[in-house]
Amino acid sequence: MPLAGLMPRFFLGLGAAVLAAFGAAGAWSQSNTARMPREIRFGAVDMVIQRVELEVSRAEIHAAVQAQLDRETMCFPWPSVWLDPAERRRVFVVRFDLMTRDWGVETAEAARTRMQEFVAMGLVTQRAMPRVGADAVEFRLTPLGDAHLQGSLSSGRLSFCMPSGRRVQEITETEFGDFACGTLKVRFTHVADAWPNWARTEFAQTRIAETWAPLGSSAPGSVSMSRQWFSDDPPDGRGNGELRSLCYDSRERAVSGDDMELAAATP
Repeated sequence: MPLAGLMPRFFLGLGAAVLAAFGAAGAWSQSNTARMPREIRFGAVDMVIQRVELEVSRAEIHAAVQAQLDRETMCFPWPSVWLDPAERRRVFVVRFDLMTRDWGVETAEAARTRMQEFVAMGLVTQRAMPRVGADAVEFRLTPLGDAHLQGSLSSGRLSFCMPSGRRVQEITETEFGDFACGTLKVRFTHVADAWPNWARTEFAQTRIAETWAPLGSSAPGSVSMSRQWFSDDPPDGRGNGELRSLCYDSRERAVSGDDMELAAATP
């Protein structure tokens, strides 16, 4: 029985319904137990959030939790910096000289330390820009940094949000019911066999160990999931009918996030 999350759309004639059903069938779920909802098959809606069937396989649950874990990130916000007004994509010129003059040495040096950390993590490169200012430094995004930069200059918020690099070690418990973001609650343990490629510094590795777990140590996690079906090709390259953690806002009629929790390992 589909849950809330139906988004009606209008189409003309039976031919349109058949075409919509044909398009959806082309992106059929890889699950052996899932059944595409009628509303999707006949093109009556754009998206349906569906209860997870009792017969769902352990292997599919494991793969779905791993996919959700792969989307989990650790974010490192940028410090407040004085940027040169000349904007270029992927390039930021920080005026530490003006920061020192107007905000004080302590503030400027704290920001410099944070930006140096990003350099050491391989997220940006740096070079002095004496033609711009006495202590002006250009920070240029690397491909790694460009791929994981979130936010915008207009909002005044920039962060590098980096993938967890963790794997599901064991599914410890499953429970069917009505939860915040799904109809199947999964509890599991997670571990990392190596540091993520971005965790090149002691600062980054310490934060990972304190937030999730030290390298090689397992920690508990939980997530609730439902199935999500689309009438057209699913976004983000996902498979149709995949298990995902979906916090659905009935007022906005939209998914507003997930409820994956990764608890830190106990000492």
